Amino acid sequence: MTLHTSLRRTLLISLLIAALSIGWGMSWPMMKIALREFPIWTFRAWSCLAAGICLLGLARLSGGRLRPPAGEWRGLILAALCNVTAWHMFVGYGVVLVASGHAAVLAYTMPLWVVLLGAVFLRQPLEAQSVIGLALGLAAILTLVSADLATLGKAPTGTVLILLGAIAWATGTLIQKHRRTVLSTLALSGWQLVIGSVPIFIAMPFIEGLQVPTVSREAWLAGAYLTFIALVICYFLWFKILSLMPASRASISALLVPAVGVASGALFLDEPFGWREVLALAFIAAALVFALIVPREKPALSVP
Repeated sequence: MTLHTSLRRTLLISLLIAALSIGWGMSWPMMKIALREFPIWTFRAWSCLAAGICLLGLARLSGGRLRPPAGEWRGLILAALCNVTAWHMFVGYGVVLVASGHAAVLAYTMPLWVVLLGAVFLRQPLEAQSVIGLALGLAAILTLVSADLATLGKAPTGTVLILLGAIAWATGTLIQKHRRTVLSTLALSGWQLVIGSVPIFIAMPFIEGLQVPTVSREAWLAGAYLTFIALVICYFLWFKILSLMPASRASISALLVPAVGVASGALFLDEPFGWREVLALAFIAAALVFALIVPREKPALSVP
């Protein structure tokens, strides 16, 4: 890889990470606004399905392959159950049970689980830059939740559910990264959202019943943001980043999301923003530097 190509690649990944972080980061306050009025599972089921159909429609318009080969369905379903179904269900319940806004940051322990699961089950080597980046990212998360440790301790069920969501996302990330596909990023994202919505639809009537909620304009706008920005655009961005980076470093890049989430929460919901948030941003900025470093390729050995 030439220096010019490497710089262009790094710039592209940086722009994708920035867009993803803003889109997903702002989804946290939007989620609070929407779920004040929408039933959780009803909203999640319909939003995932609508977003998946939109992405598949875009994939069809782009002219790429829409239907995966028979051999790819198993991996696609497993990844969707982790990335979409388990993630949305665990975190949805966890956010409701844990009152503190910073509790949602626990979901972004995901990079830790990617590194640990990859090392244990896939025998992935631990790159020094990934370990350093991960340590800085976890320092940021601990900084953000340090003010709310007592609150988290009083709501252990919610905390455990959010951590289970993070583990599910990490598992889906590793499944997706280590299974080749002929699908475009649009089609891949669309199928995962559609497949992942099916178990939520099945569980929905047993948990919430069949109801048509009456909600405010503010909740509808937040719901539209979560569906078309956080799901349609950001799932596409996430899978694109995952195709360009190793899973461990891609997951570290997602650590910017909770920082944006806390900042947008302060902006839209008057949540606290003080020295902890500033320090966490500094940790995350440093973590991103290590995540974006492209290892220098070793020169090929000459054969005498």
